[in-house]
Amino acid sequence: MALKLGTFQAQSLVTAGTIYFLIVLGGFVSSTGSGLACPDWPLCNGEFVPTLTPPVLIEFTHRIWASVVTIFVVATMILAWRKYRWPHRITALATLTFILLLNQVLLGMVTVQSGTEPIVVTAHLALATFIFATALSASVISIAHAPREVKPN
Repeated sequence: MALKLGTFQAQSLVTAGTIYFLIVLGGFVSSTGSGLACPDWPLCNGEFVPTLTPPVLIEFTHRIWASVVTIFVVATMILAWRKYRWPHRITALATLTFILLLNQVLLGMVTVQSGTEPIVVTAHLALATFIFATALSASVISIAHAPREVKPN
């Protein structure tokens, strides 16, 4: 039996992947101390596109990738609403992912403004992990219910 991925299943998998990469990138930001390279938010050193020193490039890449993730999360939520409607657990998970992401953006601002206070950074990572879990859950559930194609031997 071969698994046949539909548009939503593929979209949700890619979305979960982009979120995972953002978490990894955030770990790199934290471990290199680059979070302090852009002490303001949403600008970086008072500029929309800052001068890209290595620490600024690392932090700024994290911010840009967060924007990419937002686009994928919104697209996944829209597809879930179109395909599954409400009430459906996949729609609920995709919507929850979006709501959590909005809160994560605010927590990211607080993280920057706190000077990367360890408890705030930890909360930021914990919420990121929860966002990944909800996105991945929507993906796994949708794949589990995807049509299977039986190929003759």
